[in-house]
Amino acid sequence: MMSSKNPTFYPTTFRNQLMATIVWAQLFVLYCFTLLAFSTQNESHVFWADPFIKIIPIYASTWLVIFTSLLLGWYCFKKLGWAGLKMHTPVTQIIAGVGTAVIVTCIIWSIFGSKLPDFVPAEESSRPGFLFGMVAGYGEELLFRMLISAPVFFGMFRLLAGIKHGYRVFWSASTAVLIAAIAFVIFHELGETDHTLMWNLIATRMLVPGLIMGSLFFLLGPGFVIFMHASMHIMIPLLFN
Repeated sequence: MMSSKNPTFYPTTFRNQLMATIVWAQLFVLYCFTLLAFSTQNESHVFWADPFIKIIPIYASTWLVIFTSLLLGWYCFKKLGWAGLKMHTPVTQIIAGVGTAVIVTCIIWSIFGSKLPDFVPAEESSRPGFLFGMVAGYGEELLFRMLISAPVFFGMFRLLAGIKHGYRVFWSASTAVLIAAIAFVIFHELGETDHTLMWNLIATRMLVPGLIMGSLFFLLGPGFVIFMHASMHIMIPLLFN
C-alpha cells in the first residue's frame, strides 16, 4: 500500500476524498434511474448479468444499490457540506479514472472491433446491457470499496494506534484489500446458478477486481477507482455488441 510521507493523508485526507467521491458518484445512481425509466431489459440481460446482483431478485438488487448509495451519499454530504465538498473533491483522480476507462475501452475496440475478446468474463461484457452492467459495476464499488474496504481500513487504523504511522497505514490498507477481495469472491459465488466452482474464474475475481483494484483504491485514490470502474460499465455496452 501507499506509504504516506504526509501523515495527514491517512486517514483524514483519504476519508474526506472518499466522502466527496461518494457524493459525486450519485451521478451513476441518476444514470440508473434514467435507464429504469426509459429503457427496457429482457431475459437475455438478466441471464448474462453479474451473479453478484442475482443473489436476490435482480430488480431488488437494483433498488438496493440505488437506495443504499443515496443514503450513503446524503450522509457524506451532511458531513462535508458544500464547502467541504468543494475543498475535498479529488478532481484529478476522477478525471483520470474516467479518462482511463475511455482510453482502455477504445484501445480494446480498436484491436478487437465491436466484439469483446473471449477472455473478458460474460458479466463484464456488454451482454447484461446498460442498466445491469452499471448496477453490477457501481454496486461492487458501493459494497466492496465504500462499505467494506473503507470501514475495515479505518477500524484497523484505530486498532494499530501503537505502531509507526507508515506500518499502520500499510497493514490497515492491506487487511482491508484482502477482506474485500475475499468478500468479492464469496458474493459472486453465491450468485452463480450452476453451483460449480471454477477455480480460474475465482482466481481472476480475487486478483483483478479484488486485489489489484482494491490496492489502487488506496494507491491512486478512491476517486480514480470508483469513477474508472463505473465509467467502464458505460463504455462497454456503448462500444461493444
